Amino acid sequence: MLITSLPDAVRGERTGEVLEDQGRPWKEKRMGASAVAQAFLALGEAERARRCMDCGTVLVFEECRADGHKRLVRANFCRERLCPMCAWRRSMRLTWTVDRVLHQAALERPNVGWVMLTLTQRNVPGQELAGEVDRVLRGWRALARRSELRGVWGWLRVLEVTRNPWDGSWHPHLHALLAVRPSYWSVNYVRHADWVRLWAEVMDLDYLPSVEVHRVRPRGRKGPLESAAREVAKYAVKDSDLLGNGAEQEVAERLAVLHRALAGRRLVEFGGWLRDVKRRLRLVEPEDGDLVKIGDEHPGEACPICGGGMMEHVYRWVRSAREYVG
Repeated sequence: MLITSLPDAVRGERTGEVLEDQGRPWKEKRMGASAVAQAFLALGEAERARRCMDCGTVLVFEECRADGHKRLVRANFCRERLCPMCAWRRSMRLTWTVDRVLHQAALERPNVGWVMLTLTQRNVPGQELAGEVDRVLRGWRALARRSELRGVWGWLRVLEVTRNPWDGSWHPHLHALLAVRPSYWSVNYVRHADWVRLWAEVMDLDYLPSVEVHRVRPRGRKGPLESAAREVAKYAVKDSDLLGNGAEQEVAERLAVLHRALAGRRLVEFGGWLRDVKRRLRLVEPEDGDLVKIGDEHPGEACPICGGGMMEHVYRWVRSAREYVG
C-alpha cells in the first residue's frame, strides 16, 4: 500500500520515540533501500531510484497501549524486486503463503510426505547470469515432466542467486519442496544419484552437479510443515550479495547484473497438486501479494498478547539520525 501523504488527522502527536519492533530489521532494510536507490541513480534509472529512496519512509502501526506489541497497517513500500525492504517483506509473505498451502495439503491428504531438494550447477560470470537463469528455469520445467517423478504429487520451487566473494562469480540455483505420495518411499523412490543424473541431463551438463535432497523433519520446536515453509522461502538475493561493502560503484555493478538477470522471471512457482491447493485457497502469487498485511491479523482487533486496545502510531525515517522516529 503506497502512502504519498498523511493528513494532519492521521499524523498524530510526535513522541520522539525510536522504533522497536520485536527485533525486526526495519532500520537495516531501510538503509539497504537507500543504497539500492543510489545505485539505480548511478545506472540512469531515476524513477526506480526515487521509489527506492522513498520506500518504507513512513510506517504506521497499531500498537498495544499495555505491552507495545505492534502490527503494521500502512507503509509506502516501492515493490522493486531488488529493494532490500521489499524483498524482506516478500520473503515473509512467501513463508506465510507456503505455510497455508502446506497445512491445507496435509489436511486434504494426511499421508503426504515432504522432500527438500536443492539443485545447483557451476557458477558463471556476471555477463552470463541472465542466460544461465533462463537455462536453470528451463531445466526445472523439463525435470518436472520426467517420468521418474511419478511419485511427486506437487511442488514449489524458488530461484535463489548468490555471489562467490572470492572471484565475483554468480550462482543461480533452485530450492524445491516436493509433496510426495506414500509410494514415493518404496516403488517411486528417487535416489540421490538419480537426482544428480536427472539434473545433469535436463541441464545438458558434461559434469555431475551438486544436488542436496532430504526428507523434511522437525527442527527444534517447529513442526515439519513450519520447518519446510521457512527452509524454502529464502530471499532471491541476499542483501550481502547485492550490497557488498556498500561502495556505490560496487553496488551499482552488482545491481546492473541482477536487474538484467531477474527481470521478467518468475522466481517462485507452485506446480501440480500444490498449485491446485493454492488456487482453492484463493491465495495470490507471493510476489504480487500485499507487503503490509502479511498474515491473518486484521486492523482494529485487540492485541493478540494481552487482549487490550490498540492505538495508531506513525514512525518516519529520519535520514540524519538513521532511525525511525515516532
